[in-house]
Amino acid sequence: MTSRTASARLPFEGVDLAYDVTGEGPLIVCLPGMGDLRSAYRHLAPLLVERGLRVAALDLPGHGDSDAPAEPIVSQRAIARAGVALVERLGGPAIVVGHSYTPDSALLATQLAPDAVVGAVALAPWASAPAASPAMRAATRLVTRTPWAWSLFYRSLHESAPADLAAHRRRIVASLRRPHGTAALAAMGAGTAKDALDVRGRQSAPVTVVMGERDPDFRDPVAEARAYASAMPAGVAEVRMVPGAGHYPHAERPGQTADAVVALAHGLGLVDGPARAPRA
Repeated sequence: MTSRTASARLPFEGVDLAYDVTGEGPLIVCLPGMGDLRSAYRHLAPLLVERGLRVAALDLPGHGDSDAPAEPIVSQRAIARAGVALVERLGGPAIVVGHSYTPDSALLATQLAPDAVVGAVALAPWASAPAASPAMRAATRLVTRTPWAWSLFYRSLHESAPADLAAHRRRIVASLRRPHGTAALAAMGAGTAKDALDVRGRQSAPVTVVMGERDPDFRDPVAEARAYASAMPAGVAEVRMVPGAGHYPHAERPGQTADAVVALAHGLGLVDGPARAPRA
């Protein structure tokens, strides 16, 4: 039986956010990374639905089909609240998935609503914020304010590009070209809205860290993933490395990423499935 995808809008702190939901069963809420769309999970969602999960993918404020206010809503804490609001609308218990900019938001969601959000998946998370030179800061300002430049940078972070990546990038560019379309991306790129870095030390709900072995965003992806996991209390997080994947394992290697999500859901008693793999 083919699952039907429904699109809807979520009122959130003065704006409306767009989301898709498909499947039946325990809920997985997917938060994209900066400058990305809910369709970033277009390859992962069907695999999770096949495994008995319900998947909701959200456009962040200022992204995709969500409202793009002149004053962007980009803090990690605000994004965590949006994730919780979506879980409350659709009904938990849920796992929240975050990518690159939003893993700490996923962790915080478990802390804001521990009865409703029972686990988190951190895709390609940053363990630390490296110091940027003046030239790098200038380049970041240019890239995050220029749709075509962001599209090229986005492409460069893939080691194994999915066949439909060009079409996905065109959707990203179209989103960025609307009024105030780059405001959220530029604010995220500035780095000042990363206000949930402290949540890792307080994490108690289980977390799976998923990192591409060839992620070009990091000098040593394995070390980055382990450092992110080690910032949490012992036994909370496990690391799963994805061979051949770059910064977008959910699009480049969706099958292996789905295995990681399902294993977490199984460990939490949400679905039948394989036991969690040993930590990397």
